[in-house]
This record gives sequence, C-alpha cells and structure tokens, in this order.
Amino acid sequence: MLNNLAFYTMAILFVYSGCKSTTSEEAAVLETIDNWKTAIEAQDVEAIAACYSENFTSMDGDGREGARLMWTEIKELGMLEKIEINLESAKVEMKGDQAEIYIYNDEGEIEMDFALLKEEGGKWLIIGIPSEHCSYAENYSNPYGDACVEHGGYYRCWDIYVPPAATENSPLVIDLHGWTGTPADQRSISGFGSLASKEAFVVVWPYGLCNSWNSGNACCAPASEDKIDDVGFIRKLVKKVAEKHKIDLNRIYLTGLSNGCSMTQRLANEASDIIAAAACMSLHLLVPKSPDYTPVSVMTIMGTADDLYYANEEMTGAKENLEKWKTMNNCSGEYEVTWSSGNSVAWTYQNCENNTEVTLVTIDGGGHILYRGEDTDINTTSLAWEFMKRFKKK
Repeated sequence: MLNNLAFYTMAILFVYSGCKSTTSEEAAVLETIDNWKTAIEAQDVEAIAACYSENFTSMDGDGREGARLMWTEIKELGMLEKIEINLESAKVEMKGDQAEIYIYNDEGEIEMDFALLKEEGGKWLIIGIPSEHCSYAENYSNPYGDACVEHGGYYRCWDIYVPPAATENSPLVIDLHGWTGTPADQRSISGFGSLASKEAFVVVWPYGLCNSWNSGNACCAPASEDKIDDVGFIRKLVKKVAEKHKIDLNRIYLTGLSNGCSMTQRLANEASDIIAAAACMSLHLLVPKSPDYTPVSVMTIMGTADDLYYANEEMTGAKENLEKWKTMNNCSGEYEVTWSSGNSVAWTYQNCENNTEVTLVTIDGGGHILYRGEDTDINTTSLAWEFMKRFKKK
C-alpha cells in the first residue's frame, strides 16, 4: 500500500528511464503505466483520481476520493510538475499473471519499479511499489558501490568522496538519501560533494536496503517493516572508513533528506556515542529517546510548503520535533533567533546539556526537496554544514 509520507517522496523522485515491449502482454502492462503517465502530465487531479480507480488495486482503503485529496495536496505543494515519465527503455518482466516494470537511472541501476497483477478479463492492475517487492537476497548478496561491509547477512555499501585537500584528520559527513532514492540521487541534489572539496571533509553516501531506511515504524518500508539494523550498519561504516582514511573520530556528522533525515535523527539518538552533530532536511525523529542517549547537537531544516512541517494525526510536526530534542538535550530557557533571511528563520535552544544546541530552521515557502536549486533558493547545505562543524565529540 502507499502511505502519504512515502508517496510524497516517491512522487518527487519519480524518474522513468523508459520501456520497450515485444509481446501483447507487455504492451498491456505498459498501457497501464501509460494511462497514469497521461493523467499526471495533464496535471488533472480528477483524471489522476480516476486513473487510480481504474488501474490500482487499492489506495490505502480510501479509493478515488483518497487519491483526489492526496493529489490535490501534491499539486498545491508544486510537486506534480516535477514528475517526469519516459516510457522508452525500461524493462518488463512477465511472471504468469504478475509482471514488474523496472526503471533504470543513468548509471544502469534500478531507480523504481511497479508490480502488476492480471485480473479476470485481462486487465493489468498496479498492486504495489518497488519497496514491497524488493529482494534483499537478489540485490545485496554481492558487493556494490565503492566500499562495503557485511552486516545482517547482506552486503551494506556506500559511495565515498575523499577530496584532494583531505588530511588524515578530516571530518566525515554521512549523507543519507530519501525513500526510493539512491546515493547518486542524493549526491546530485544535496551539494555535499562540492562542499567537501572546499571544506576538506570526507563524505559518504550509503545505500539503504531497497532504497529505504529503518528510521522508525512510521517510515519507511521495507526497511522499517523488516526491522533492518541500519544503526549497526552505519556504526560499521564509520569504523571501516576511519581505518582506511584516518578521519577525525571526534568529528562524525550526519545529514540527509526525508527518510534519510529521520534516519539521521535516529542515529543521533541511538549512536550518540560516536556522532558529533546532525543537520538534516524534511522529516523528524520517529523513535523514542534511547536509554543510552547523551546529548548531541541537532538541526532540522523544514519548509513551510512541505505538508510534513505541520503536525497531523499520523505524526508530530516541525515545532513539536524541536521541543522533543529540547527535552532530550535538557535545554533551558527560551529559543533564540540565530539566523534569518526574509521570512525564513532559525530558532535555537543554546543552553543545553553537554554544550549542545538544538535548532529548527524554517524555510518560508520551502518544499520537501529542501536544497538550493530544488525547492528553495536558500543554501540549506551551507546552513547544515556551518552548524555541524562547530561541534566536536570531545
């Protein structure tokens, strides 16, 4: 099933790299996706809602009206126009009455797929999303990326950039992709690669299993549903990178987008013994305070045009998340304005245990992909780095 949080991220990151068919059944599968493509390109919410009724087996139990409301929100947030669909070179696999369409990125990696089921009468219906059908055994039994460790029975890997100016005492920044995203996606939008060259820190982009991180029960499948030990993986990653590149273990920093942001905060919470600071975009802490937590400086950056900025029935909002970290870090006093640009502002609790700070940056009119050149004109990457680099573990 599609939940709203995951679907917002999926909608923004949708990049279809095409499809070709050679059989009538493959053509019928492609027609189902093409119907959806046509409705989305028209940016017609009613047409999209009708498409769900005709082409999807379900929509979180809300049917056509649920689809209409969700896509109305997506359109109002300016996300609809960001979806690109090109059905020219993707791969269709037939499995009897089931089929999958695999979508590839420019590096030849699977970006996304759809699973479909043939109903009586021959019509193909979309039954799920990539994360519901991803096989750990098929995808992660061999090394990939730039470097790997074995963890939880699979290879857990990452891409890495060590700038020429890096020394044996350089900081490490871990930049976590969003749900359905890849390290290549994150590297292309976050700006931490180019910033690493200027600031001489090492940066890694880890791979979440099936493009997801287990940042808590609310986000995101399949890693969350399968209780994947992503905290343990990142601990191993830090150890191996430190052994090879002699990084400064007192300056390990975390950042990420959406599901990667909630995972960043889970790591700050559950691996606080190794993390110096965290600053991330577009989601909240989704797990309880760890009994072993010691205060770590945390910045969250949220846009007011992102529906996730505001509390709803499913989760708290940005301001509530700020207060949660205030409590966890035993901060006293009121927050202060520590940065502003127009109507965008940073609220910071500075009087916190262990000389830490807790900050919420509110980007006025900012969307979900909260990097400069995407859903904001503000250099949020620089804001995150300037915050993090002020803190050391000792």
